[in-house]
Amino acid sequence: MLGFSFPPFELGILACFGLVPLLAVLDEVEGVKGSLRWVYLSMMIFHIVVINWTGGYEHMNDKYMMIAGGITMLWHPLFYFIPMLAYMYVRKYIGPREALVSLPFLWVAYEYSHSLSEWSFPWLTIGNSQSYNLARIQFISATSVFGLSFWIVTMNILAFFLYKQVSVGVWKLFSKESAVLASVIALVYVAPSIYGYKVLSHAPANGIEEGQPTITIGMVQSNIDPWEKWKNQNARHLEYYLSRTESLSAGKPRPDLVLWPETAVTYYFLTEQGAGVLQQLRERVSAMNTPVLTGLQHAIFYEDSTTAPPSSKRSKVTGQRFDVFNAAALVEPNSSEVQWYGKTKMVPIAERVPYADAFHFLDFLRWDVGIGGWQLGPEPTIFQEEKTGARFSAMICYESTYPEFVASFVKRGAEFIAIITIDSWWGRMSGAFQHHQFAIFRAIETRRWIARCAVGGMSSFIDPYGRVYGKTELFTEALPLHTIGRSRELTLFARLGDWFSQICAIISIILVATAVGEQFMNKEPDEHANNH
Repeated sequence: MLGFSFPPFELGILACFGLVPLLAVLDEVEGVKGSLRWVYLSMMIFHIVVINWTGGYEHMNDKYMMIAGGITMLWHPLFYFIPMLAYMYVRKYIGPREALVSLPFLWVAYEYSHSLSEWSFPWLTIGNSQSYNLARIQFISATSVFGLSFWIVTMNILAFFLYKQVSVGVWKLFSKESAVLASVIALVYVAPSIYGYKVLSHAPANGIEEGQPTITIGMVQSNIDPWEKWKNQNARHLEYYLSRTESLSAGKPRPDLVLWPETAVTYYFLTEQGAGVLQQLRERVSAMNTPVLTGLQHAIFYEDSTTAPPSSKRSKVTGQRFDVFNAAALVEPNSSEVQWYGKTKMVPIAERVPYADAFHFLDFLRWDVGIGGWQLGPEPTIFQEEKTGARFSAMICYESTYPEFVASFVKRGAEFIAIITIDSWWGRMSGAFQHHQFAIFRAIETRRWIARCAVGGMSSFIDPYGRVYGKTELFTEALPLHTIGRSRELTLFARLGDWFSQICAIISIILVATAVGEQFMNKEPDEHANNH
């Protein structure tokens, strides 16, 4: 049920009851070892349903991807031992009902903590299952998607408690007590939607507030094979993007900004060696009088190898140390300045070995299909487009799954959010659908327009209420164009960050500490009796 609540299945309601079978089993099984077997089995099934795409099994082009995807589905379920062990610990030393009350806090604390490290993987945050019901998710402008996770686990707790009371005969199915709790469950289920419908009823029809400044954005969605693009076809691909941008610029309305997707340009055009390519880009962009934000790979070379990070690469020709960044760059007409941003949040192993400076000897594990071994970007960048004055952030692929990270750019002044990505690695499996839907949460959390440009689709524009415009199909070429709003207002979540998750973490620490205290207090009489 948890697995099929995620995109592309529009069955978010299943998540509200998906933990009930596991809770029922844990209520009957004695012993930690036996309980963890069931936790692992449940979470492994959840992983197989949701992230089976990570192995690229549709096309089977890459053995490394297939192995890594399989390992992820088998290994990552172990992380769920953290909240469930805490739940079982609280149940043992404080009480079963107290443990049920604690589980939403423990679960959200786990999901939040798992979004912080270089081993983080927020893709499976269970709040991500609710993207198809816009009314239900409007409250996340205060709590982020982790508030949805809290609501989902609460629904599961109430449903499980009703099931247990009826199954053991404490309540009859059609008793007054059962009816009252069923009514509470129904009320908790509809409450977010009631609030959401009120918010949507006051939302502007086109997503742009009256008097709000706007910007018209065009996008070039190519359908270039993500494997073929790294095989020395740089000039052809660059010309492809330039010619499509010229088509957009010649149309009406004219775009104020054109987005190209992640690593659209595989030249190191921001280095001395790529100066010729940069000059060509500037000339064409100036002739079109249209700024371009493009994904690219960027390199920094270290004159003194002793200043290079341990994870940096070494040239096989010169021996010089250098770093490569998965980057975005803004090339503007008649401007010598190029603003750039280096991707900070990496897919563990595939893009960068976690804590690579400490474990650089494990660099052989990286995926070597043009996108492995990236260095972390040096600092956040808020791009500013000169002609309109628009300020925006550029999230690169996987970064768009991090709520507080995205919101931090909004707090720094981003008026809208660009997402550039490659989602065609995975064929027509669920990965591309999930990644697109997750962007809806970022729009609502920050109340910002999102312009999402993807190689092979799906590209779209998403308004501050999660409504999608101009969504393209997978594996097609397209030139979407849309006028979007620019906002400076901050939501509660954008102002305060993950305050809700941090409160859940604090409460979880208090609960576990209380259980520890109960454990030791209960031991003292036994030890005294034994000594006597």
